[in-house]
Amino acid sequence: MKTHLPGILFTIMIIAAANLPSRGQWVMARQVIATSGGSGIVGGIHFDYTIGEPSITTFSAGSRLLTQGFQQPEVLPPLLPGRNPVLDFSLFPNPALTTFKIQFNLLTHAFVSFMILNTSGQVILQDNRSFAPGKVVIPTSVDKLAAGIYTVMVKVNAFVFTEKLIVQ
Repeated sequence: MKTHLPGILFTIMIIAAANLPSRGQWVMARQVIATSGGSGIVGGIHFDYTIGEPSITTFSAGSRLLTQGFQQPEVLPPLLPGRNPVLDFSLFPNPALTTFKIQFNLLTHAFVSFMILNTSGQVILQDNRSFAPGKVVIPTSVDKLAAGIYTVMVKVNAFVFTEKLIVQ
């Protein structure tokens, strides 16, 4: 007589795992193609805008919506206290010839400190700015820097990000 105990235990484990709460967060990464645009805060209200094609047609399929020439607002997960407010940190192009960009998604309003250091640890460039939640792009000119290896340091709240930058 065969025992069904392994099959029953496996089924119970699958049912138990399916009923556990999920801790994942859904982050919608958006991309806008326009000639220009930006965002700002006026009177405590956050505005996102683009300059380019007017909205011509809207397509929808269930819960998905596609518009042309209209910038959709950011949908960001809530940030728990003490958690990293930065997603998708990147520095490009690397190596850089005239300019490079630092890009990341910011989950909350934050003060951002940005530095370029040479190999001796000397601060070559420093900038401090406040940013609203959303996609942050910091373009930086390096055409006046000597060719070599530099360290780019970005501090957002208590979190520090460093990347090596090669200037040609």
